[in-house]
Amino acid sequence: MIPRSIEAHLHEHHAGSEPRFHFRAVTAQRLAAAEHISGRRVAKPVVVRLDGKLALCVVSAAERLDLGALEQATGAPARLATEDEFAELFQPCEAGAEPALGMFGLPIYVDADLARERTLLMRAGTHEDAVELDTAEWMRCEGARPVERLGARLH
Repeated sequence: MIPRSIEAHLHEHHAGSEPRFHFRAVTAQRLAAAEHISGRRVAKPVVVRLDGKLALCVVSAAERLDLGALEQATGAPARLATEDEFAELFQPCEAGAEPALGMFGLPIYVDADLARERTLLMRAGTHEDAVELDTAEWMRCEGARPVERLGARLH
């Protein structure tokens, strides 16, 4: 069940969003498989420390985050954040099921190729719930900033 605070945010800012329920899928690639869509359309948020502050980077499930591209685009040092550094911020989400939404107060950076997809699918706070969003609307409402080559192909 989508947590109430996330459901309220989606209702207020993304009226056309489509909630999805699926079998438990912990990884982003399994989420893509559960929803029978390409991993290129599944938004995988990664929490980083950018110049010492938390930020969200969003790449496709088929990619990994390229910290060098983020550092080049922002001019700030970046590293992956540990779960201990951000878990409390994303309450009431399950660990690893955090959606890329501005309601959590973090700046959002998105891979430019992912930003060109018509729609995105992302987790909605649990490993059984997801939501499909219009990409342009999501970027506008959540203040997501595109970064070229933020995502790098998984090997």
